[in-house]
Amino acid sequence: MEERLQKILSRAGVASRRGAEKIMSEGRVTINGATVRELGTKADAARDDIRVDGVRVRPPRETVYLLLNKPKGVVTTRRDPEGRTTVMDLVPPVSGLFPVGRLDVTTEGLILLTNDGAFAERVAHPRYEVARVYHAKVRGVPDPATLARLRSGVRVEGERLAVDDARVLKADNNAWLELKLHEGKHHEVRRLLEAVGHPVSKLKRVALGPVTARGLEPGQFRPLAPHEVRALRAGAAAPTGDRTPRPPRARPRPAAGRPTRVRRSRP
Repeated sequence: MEERLQKILSRAGVASRRGAEKIMSEGRVTINGATVRELGTKADAARDDIRVDGVRVRPPRETVYLLLNKPKGVVTTRRDPEGRTTVMDLVPPVSGLFPVGRLDVTTEGLILLTNDGAFAERVAHPRYEVARVYHAKVRGVPDPATLARLRSGVRVEGERLAVDDARVLKADNNAWLELKLHEGKHHEVRRLLEAVGHPVSKLKRVALGPVTARGLEPGQFRPLAPHEVRALRAGAAAPTGDRTPRPPRARPRPAAGRPTRVRRSRP
């Protein structure tokens, strides 16, 4: 059955549909030996020879959804030209697996990995409003007026940045903040807090929609439960009330799934 090429590439885990369009526009996709750039092109994955960068594209036999607690210093890419550890080194090898979105190398926390391009696009796109929750250690203690500025928005280098909510979790000379947002602009949390005079020294992503870091230590991963996959597809909001992720340094509770730590030696 013929389908749009973007959909085939997305389902095969090559990239999201928007990412597939970029790959096509760069002339990296061929069908039966002919380079394809036209975004409306259709193909039959079972019959046609579809390749990206010369590698045959095959739809995955089974969709996989993993939740990884990324440690600081690990790169959120499939491979790194500098030879640094990537998120792919911390999970089992699965055909077509790729990280959903990015976390800065100095940021810890939750990252999803999947071979389901349509799922990845739905989770990553801000129009579906899948909430991200961060815990940030900052210099100083923001006052209520500063927290209100974070919610109302601050213009940074010509770009308006804002969070959906912000509150102080713990305060001494410095503070731990909790911030909720549903967009993933480049270094958004760090840039925003720097702009209001409270630069970040530590940053962790502790929740993605209804999924939290509870029970997962840095470097551990687990499969998403079916109800978590459904909730993320539906654009579920972040946990609220007594289900909000605990402040930093709290002892993690066991996760519903079995967390796993994979250690690999690099060649």
